[in-house]
Amino acid sequence: MKNIVKDSELENVTGGWQYANGTYVNYGSYIMYTVAAGDVLSGIALRFSVSVPEIQGWNNIKDPNVIRAGQVLEIHARVLR
Repeated sequence: MKNIVKDSELENVTGGWQYANGTYVNYGSYIMYTVAAGDVLSGIALRFSVSVPEIQGWNNIKDPNVIRAGQVLEIHARVLR
């Protein structure tokens, strides 16, 4: 599954981009994702092809049902441009 990152989110992706198979790919880095109103961890996990427990671990979230708009999450995902 491709994880397409919006242009507005690119500035929040760490690391360098590598060109492979006609697209730019970011390996082993992470994106800082700002939770929007209505977001839930399962939806964020689906968007970035990661699991809810992974997001919880990366961000020390004890209860997956408790996140808030404006909270910044570290998501370790392979993202394509």
